[in-house]
Amino acid sequence: MSISSPLGGGDADRDEDRAQIILITGLTLAVLFVAVVLLLNTVIYTENLATRGADAGGAEAIEFRDGVTEDLAGILHREHRNASDGDVFTEFNASAETYAETVADIRARDGVIADVRVRGSTVEDGYFIAQNETESGLRNMTAPDSNAADWTVAGNATRTRNFRMTVDPTSLPESTSGAFTVVADGTTGGTNETWSATLTGETDGNLTVTVENATGTTNETFAPRPDGNHTVDFTAGTVNGEPFDALFWAEAVQTESEPHPPYNIRYENGDAAEGTYHLVVDNRDGGADADRSSRPYVTEAVYSVKVEVGHRTPELTYRDVIRLAPGERDA
Repeated sequence: MSISSPLGGGDADRDEDRAQIILITGLTLAVLFVAVVLLLNTVIYTENLATRGADAGGAEAIEFRDGVTEDLAGILHREHRNASDGDVFTEFNASAETYAETVADIRARDGVIADVRVRGSTVEDGYFIAQNETESGLRNMTAPDSNAADWTVAGNATRTRNFRMTVDPTSLPESTSGAFTVVADGTTGGTNETWSATLTGETDGNLTVTVENATGTTNETFAPRPDGNHTVDFTAGTVNGEPFDALFWAEAVQTESEPHPPYNIRYENGDAAEGTYHLVVDNRDGGADADRSSRPYVTEAVYSVKVEVGHRTPELTYRDVIRLAPGERDA
């Protein structure tokens, strides 16, 4: 007969204590894990809020910059058409200063410090060439003095922007033979390449644009605008606002590399189309007179200028320098 020791229960007590310690440790670790997860979530949430705030502020600043660019482009085009004394930059700079003051006042109401400054030292001079509608109606595309059908609009240009033409389709022939053609002709000192766009009319009032470059010929037909006319934006590559991929201004003639090689802008068969047009070039030899009363006419212009834009809020300070040259081929 065996007798149990009174100390034998100690092992059971130790096992029970050990189990309690393990349980308490597990609970403690669980609490710690929960605390760590909550802390990490708080950090991530805070960072997300900060990022969202910065993104929102950045988007507002970019929107402001783009709006300024569009507005100043409109002001510059207006001054080219309306400047009375020929000093387009002076008129543009004065209008830009008035615009900047107005924008600053409006933005200040929302707690934004807005700043727009034209850098006068960055002006690139150019020439604005235009033909408007006369009192008797639309004029043909011949030279201003001699009425020559084939003539040079701008010689030795290296860059062209905002070249837009509106034509009456009823004035256009249906055949490309003898049809009005816009030509960008690389000079001997340039690329020696030639690019052209020919405009022909259809019996239903549609317009066919035929583009010829170094790689071949492409044409496409477009329906008229509501007023029955057609607008060809040569540097934007659109007809009545519709993209025309082949209409890539002066392809292989005007280059992006500096120094830009010169080329001539010519009209052929100018007596085979009636309409209006305007363009800005950085240089020109010959062409129309610098007289607003003539059709077409030429005035000194601003080809490009740089503008400093600032937009500051409590969350973000944004500054950028934009080059204002509206209607460039790749703009």
